[in-house]
Amino acid sequence: MSASAAVPTPTSLAGHVRETVALAGPVMVARLGIVGLTIIDILVLGRAGEVALADYILGQSLYDGLTGMVYGLLLGVPVLAARAIGADRPEEAGAIWRRGLLYGALIGVLVAVLLQGAEAFLLAIGQDPTIAERSGQVARLLGVAMAPLALYIVSALFLEALGRPLPGMIAILIANVTNLFLNIVLVFGHFGLPAMGAVGTAVATIINLSGLALGLGLYVRYGLKDRARFGLVAREHSGWRAGGEQRRLGYAAGISYGLEAGSFTALTLVIGFLGVTALATHAVLFQVIGLTFMVAFGFATATQVRVSQAWGRGSGGDIVRAGWVGLGLATAANAGLVALCLVFPAVVVGLFTAEPAIQAAAVPVMIWVALLVLLDGGQSVMNLACRGRGDTWVPTAIHFSAYWLIMVPGGAALALWAGHGLAGIYQGIAAASLISAGGLALRFAWLTRGHGARRGG
Repeated sequence: MSASAAVPTPTSLAGHVRETVALAGPVMVARLGIVGLTIIDILVLGRAGEVALADYILGQSLYDGLTGMVYGLLLGVPVLAARAIGADRPEEAGAIWRRGLLYGALIGVLVAVLLQGAEAFLLAIGQDPTIAERSGQVARLLGVAMAPLALYIVSALFLEALGRPLPGMIAILIANVTNLFLNIVLVFGHFGLPAMGAVGTAVATIINLSGLALGLGLYVRYGLKDRARFGLVAREHSGWRAGGEQRRLGYAAGISYGLEAGSFTALTLVIGFLGVTALATHAVLFQVIGLTFMVAFGFATATQVRVSQAWGRGSGGDIVRAGWVGLGLATAANAGLVALCLVFPAVVVGLFTAEPAIQAAAVPVMIWVALLVLLDGGQSVMNLACRGRGDTWVPTAIHFSAYWLIMVPGGAALALWAGHGLAGIYQGIAAASLISAGGLALRFAWLTRGHGARRGG
């Protein structure tokens, strides 16, 4: 083969836009579907009363803080699978998926054990004993759902790395329907079952995620027509050591996402000191953020896959274009959502709750929600672009600095000591998102300077 034939043909700018949108669309719907599960929980519990909603959001915050870490630990699956496909070695993908399943199950069990101490933790930090008891029970039950969640994440990320996100999208949409049914039955009590309130939502999560993980896993193993091409038929018994790089990629991402999610958990615990209404209001506002963030996260995931594929085939120019095109598309998509939050804040809040006290508390904070939505989406794209390029610890350091050195102390100080209340929490989040987005964009620019495709960092 001649030297010129070995040089990969670069993808045009229009081609990057077209292919990123094609991959991001189903991924975005799937990510919105994940947020939709929580939104359904909030909508149903909102009809069960302010206390049930507050109990759930405090317990769920501990679970949610650990889901980010679990997601990050498993990011080696899509990075290595996409890289293998980009390097024309698709037969390696199946072993990556199988290792991911075993690793995910182990992580899920360890997290479930950790969450059994939720009530003791809430009491230790000074939460009201009655709330700590109820929220602790929610967190303990949600811990049982962590292993199924991890298994679902592995299969969904694997399919996205193959460029086939539609099955994951369909699965999560079905899960939203079943989640609504289970919530109504278990929260309010139907078919002879007692009304379980917030605990019912936690039980619904266990049942729903178990079905989701099983269904998507079976599809990957038996539903792909060309599964032999991806090494899904032949089984590899390579042992723990063979997955070293896969785990190493996940360690940094797991710490990074764990730091980010954990910082939001810390702020939720701070909000707990502001009272039940503040907790319930935060539950509503965070669903607004979650919905808009997942639009950007769809582009972020597509960007990571395309950067990884470009790196696998050694195309430095495509790495650059894939990263910046993803950022531009995510920013443009979120701009319209930000405008809705700014122009019609009461309408947006009203979609989630009819409680006058919650609406009154939420609307003034929407200006800060709108700002951080735009910034948080950008930092998500740049974070996954760097990780798709093989960068590991620098994005983690940026996340730690932004979220634990700026957001947590800043948000707590503004909320409690400066007297800004809930608005202070969101002011702190916006400041951290600005620092994170700027730092990660500079890091990606440094990694891709000169259109190089160096393998390191």
